Amino acid sequence: MSTKAEFVVIPALDEAAQAKWMESLRPKTATIELLFHDGDTDHPLTHELEWLSPIRQEGVGARPGYLRPQPTAVLLRYPYDRAIFRALNELGGLFEYVSAATGDSVNFTRLGNVDVTFLDQSDTVLGSTVTHEGLILSPVEASATRT
Repeated sequence: MSTKAEFVVIPALDEAAQAKWMESLRPKTATIELLFHDGDTDHPLTHELEWLSPIRQEGVGARPGYLRPQPTAVLLRYPYDRAIFRALNELGGLFEYVSAATGDSVNFTRLGNVDVTFLDQSDTVLGSTVTHEGLILSPVEASATRT
């Protein structure tokens, strides 16, 4: 995965805006990575998408939004399939961002603590999430073309 790009944070997206963001990446997406921070064994996505035969890796190095390796995380790397987008949307989106006068917070959807990264054919990051923080990261050059 090429992570040399600088990323811009796209803040406070609701479920509909998250779906629109994912849809904007779809034409260039070749690979989708799901990074399970709390294990993948009993996760609904693991079972629903197993027919896609993902590549499974335990432990990952630095990634967008994370400077340090994560030795206990589980990465599932899928070839692009529209079923992945459908499954993410059916789980309630990527996260629920809640704005409040006392401070913003993030709630998990049924996706849980799973980060999603969209890659093109050359393994360059098109977009990524830091789900527990409610962050969507987009490469600076890609963000300029989408606004």
